[in-house]
Amino acid sequence: MSELLVICDLDGVLVDTQDAENGALAHIGELMGLSLGRERRDELFSGKKMQECLDLMEELTATAPPPDAIGLARARCEELIGDRLEPLAGVAEALDALGALAHTGLCVASNSPLEIITSRLTKAGILHHFEGRLFSAYDVGAWKPDPKLFLWAAERCGAAVDDCVVVEDSPVGVDAALDAGMRVLQYAADPATGPHRDGAVVLRSMRDLPALVAAVRRPATAPHARVSAPLGGTS
Repeated sequence: MSELLVICDLDGVLVDTQDAENGALAHIGELMGLSLGRERRDELFSGKKMQECLDLMEELTATAPPPDAIGLARARCEELIGDRLEPLAGVAEALDALGALAHTGLCVASNSPLEIITSRLTKAGILHHFEGRLFSAYDVGAWKPDPKLFLWAAERCGAAVDDCVVVEDSPVGVDAALDAGMRVLQYAADPATGPHRDGAVVLRSMRDLPALVAAVRRPATAPHARVSAPLGGTS
């Protein structure tokens, strides 16, 4: 039996640092004369790479970002996060359970730089679940919604596209996974949030992840059966 590869996004799936990242970018925006409320900054920045956000603020303000804006934003973000980062509710238990499933592998594929991925998983105490299987968009030169990151992660892990299940929360991540031809579980704890796109199955709690992954392994009549909406319980 081939290995089923569960590909996890970092922020919004395993840990929640999006608020800190958006706050750090908003701080750079203030230096450029741009004042953003929480809702507007989240709309502009969530799920995007940092350079793209800086370019957007430059377009909005007609002002160049300060020198080393990326370094300033990352430093500010780490200040906001602090020394300890809690995994999202249910993540630690889900990873333990997935690690015990036969023929199931885990990896992380994120738009963040590798050192950020490593640092945040370490602070959250869950790095050991992914040792050697951390994949950064910076290393492949392609950022979500480009599907290349997920395809590269699958190739490096020796997994076929049909043997991959991606756990994502952002629209750009869902788009990337679906465009890669992979099954997608869209984590959305808010009951008012539906699937971003047809083909994604909504995952309300990370505690449900092991059961969904185990269910993918069971069908014997269709070796590459797709995850269907009823499997997720909500879509």
